[in-house]
Parts: sequence; structure tokens; C-alpha cells
Amino acid sequence: MDTILKIIAFVMLLVPTIYQAIAGFRTKDKEVVKKIAWQTVIMQVIGTLLAYFIFIKIGQDKQVAIYAGFVFFLSLVLLIFIQNILIFLRNNNNQ
Repeated sequence: MDTILKIIAFVMLLVPTIYQAIAGFRTKDKEVVKKIAWQTVIMQVIGTLLAYFIFIKIGQDKQVAIYAGFVFFLSLVLLIFIQNILIFLRNNNNQ
């Protein structure tokens, strides 16, 4: 049971990053990327909190959930940064 809960916690931390990658690279509008980014940031915070409570429930070190959530949050920020750079470069090439 503990392993299943750990997998669920990991998936909750991974889903916002995958969502940002798929939805963010499809669009060519900076405002849409910003809207998707806010959605994924909220999803990431909620996922980190849920993972934290899952780790408390199974008796594991809850700091692991916080550290993993922070790492996934940093990867999310990097992904948003790359998407904004690509939109900026596309807009400058069209002018």
C-alpha cells in the first residue's frame, strides 16, 4: 500500500510539468502560455501539499515530498522560461 501511495504522490507532482510541456509548446501566444503557467503552478502547489500529506500518512520522511515538489516546481519554471523565449524568438523572426 505504501508503494502505491508513493507512486500516486509522484504522479501528482509530475502531471503539472507534463501538462505545461504539452499545452505550452502548442500555443504561439504569450498570454496563453501565461494562463497555462498559472494553472500549472497552482496544480503543482496542490500536488506538493497532497504528496506531503500522503507521506505523513504512510509514515515516511515528509521532507522528501517538499524537496521533490520544489524540484518539479523548478523544472516547471524552466519550462515556462523556455516557452517564453521561443515565443519571443518566433515573434522577432516574423517582423
